[in-house]
Amino acid sequence: MLGARVLAATTSCLLAALAPTNRAVLTAAAVCAVAVISSAVSLRWYDRRGQVAVVEAVVAGLLIGVSVSEFPGALAYCLVSPFVAALTGAWRPVVMTVVAQFIVLDLLTVTDLSPDTFLARLEMTLPWLISSAGVALLGHHLTGLPSAAPVGDDTGYESARRLLAQLRTVARRLSAGLDPVGIAQQMLTEVDRRSDVSMAVVLARSEGGTLQPLAEQGGGAARELSGDDPIVMDAWTNESPVQRPSGPAGSPHYIRLAMPLQVGVRVIGVLVVETDRTLTGTEIHELREALSDHCVRLETAMLFDEVRSLATAEERRRLAREIHDGIAQEIASVGYLVDGMVADAEGSQRTDLQQLRRELTRLTNELRLSIFDLRTEVSPTVSLGAVLSDHVRLIGSRSGMTVHVSLAEGAKRLPAQIETEILRIAQEAIHNARKHSGARNLHVTLAVDSPYARLVVADDGRGLGVARDDSFGMRTMRERAERIGAVLRVRNKVAGTTGTEVILILEDRRKQTRVSTQHTVSHIA
Repeated sequence: MLGARVLAATTSCLLAALAPTNRAVLTAAAVCAVAVISSAVSLRWYDRRGQVAVVEAVVAGLLIGVSVSEFPGALAYCLVSPFVAALTGAWRPVVMTVVAQFIVLDLLTVTDLSPDTFLARLEMTLPWLISSAGVALLGHHLTGLPSAAPVGDDTGYESARRLLAQLRTVARRLSAGLDPVGIAQQMLTEVDRRSDVSMAVVLARSEGGTLQPLAEQGGGAARELSGDDPIVMDAWTNESPVQRPSGPAGSPHYIRLAMPLQVGVRVIGVLVVETDRTLTGTEIHELREALSDHCVRLETAMLFDEVRSLATAEERRRLAREIHDGIAQEIASVGYLVDGMVADAEGSQRTDLQQLRRELTRLTNELRLSIFDLRTEVSPTVSLGAVLSDHVRLIGSRSGMTVHVSLAEGAKRLPAQIETEILRIAQEAIHNARKHSGARNLHVTLAVDSPYARLVVADDGRGLGVARDDSFGMRTMRERAERIGAVLRVRNKVAGTTGTEVILILEDRRKQTRVSTQHTVSHIA
């Protein structure tokens, strides 16, 4: 808007310089004044820039019309008002500016309205009026293009704000909620209602790019099915249903169907079902139609999960920065002051100040560990075991406890959300052992065989004490365990030993237990 006026005014000045008559110079100066005033008024009353463009067209038309016979170069400014009016996105001000310029230039400023004079003036102004209409079409087209993000800012904060505001409003009205596992289970209920299936699994793409099971029903075959199964990969890559016989020779005959879950042209997951017969093309089509709405819900829930994970990670990093730049620096400064006071003190006062300095050092170490906890997170390139191992070793180096780490991770990883929740539970259990147990040894055992996992955090300290009313650590761990469908047990160790153990068993909301609790307890003891 401002650029168009500057360009047209500059063009008029250059043309006036090529024909340096008094009328040309005065007209160019007047046009520049109109451009400056119109720009200032448009910026001040931005919502009325369409009306400003109409008034500008009338004023500029009068100035140009009275001098066009001596300075036709001023007609270049006729392109400005329709273009600016078109940037409002409305057609009415565009039509009004073009019509106003025609009336002013070809009627009001013509002293002789004879046909010959009118045709001569029209011959001079008509190309510019037609060009102004074309420029207006260009301006209206530009309003429909997506706005570019500011230089150095590729996040599109304004677009993100609008989308998040809409998400907040819509999410409150969603009947199925935004839990991917719950929506996947609804899909299985719909499948079971339509077909007699012996096994069904919903697999969805995880943050790491692999297909992970969200929900299942059936026996062991469902629990063993993974994203790299050939029939799953064929359905995923070909984006079309695949049916094949399943089971070894001599076993009951079943047909396994892998059907891609699609939203438009995007494949978001795969549904695998096992039946006692081959489904017809019509039955498969009807099943896909029945699950189409569920696919939209599932993708929405998965997107929400991703946004929530990003927001949570950013908030944890923000808190870590605030602690480091705020209270941690303040406590360190107080420690330096106490050091100076210790140097000048004597007797019992010196002893008290030295004790205060040790306490400030302890608080500083606690804050540093808190910052480390906040910044520790799993990622597509760093597994749960690697992160947990680094965390435990750092705790051991700063707490005086001897740590023992045992890791057993399979090739396939858990979904990122589940890994994060297990990590936070482990961090809380390790924190409690470090602060309250008085233990000399800390044992952390993690076994992951996706979709199963088992975590044990045990110490040789004084055991469980009386729970305080203001203690939220245990409550938080249980909430996290419930969120991922895991079982959490916190208890004193078996007879003949001292200490506490926290056992987390993740069966992915399935009934069969994969790892023996007694085996791990005897190993820890």
